[in-house]
Amino acid sequence: MEKEALSRNYLETLTSADLVALADDYGIDIPEGLSRRFIIGELLEAIDEADDSSSADLLNDDSDFKANTVLPKSYNETQITLLLRNPAWAFVYWDLNESDYREVIQTKTFTTFVLRVLYFSQADDEKPAEVYDIPVKYEDLDRYILLSQAESAVRIDFVAEFKNQEPRVLAKSRKVLIPKGCPEITFQSLTEKIDPVLELSGFNELCRTHYMNHRQSFS
Repeated sequence: MEKEALSRNYLETLTSADLVALADDYGIDIPEGLSRRFIIGELLEAIDEADDSSSADLLNDDSDFKANTVLPKSYNETQITLLLRNPAWAFVYWDLNESDYREVIQTKTFTTFVLRVLYFSQADDEKPAEVYDIPVKYEDLDRYILLSQAESAVRIDFVAEFKNQEPRVLAKSRKVLIPKGCPEITFQSLTEKIDPVLELSGFNELCRTHYMNHRQSFS
């Protein structure tokens, strides 16, 4: 089977039985009940290792090489990235290495994954001024987060939670400065009087809607 056919997209179309059979061809021992995502990750690593010797020849042969413009769903690396969408919203996306995932879920006390949002009063502070968690599923890959304007910087950690055990931080984003100028949206601010022009524009109702629908972003 050609390397191009053994892409992640192709492997995801196979049945679990076909994946296990293909793993046997590559000498991979697959325990019973292992998740499809892990099997696919192991296969991709084995395929890369088997094709290392021929990769250079394929890249040097322009007639045979075709650039793959479809980005994979996962790069099999444990990392998390935080970006500002605008002064009020942040976008965070993450990835989890298959071996890290297996180690976590095989721990009997594992409960869930969370995004830990840490706000800092000053950008160079080591201790956060506010912390809260957003539960996420393993299948989730990204999330928008409404920023609180009360602090100066924010960082997002990808964390595994355990019962009666300290949580494990799997990845940390860089610390990002929060642009100033956006109104702070809190329970107290919703009851304060605002400029009549803003009130006519419906801004107060917009803030109330944001607070009610995204209150996990506020203390």
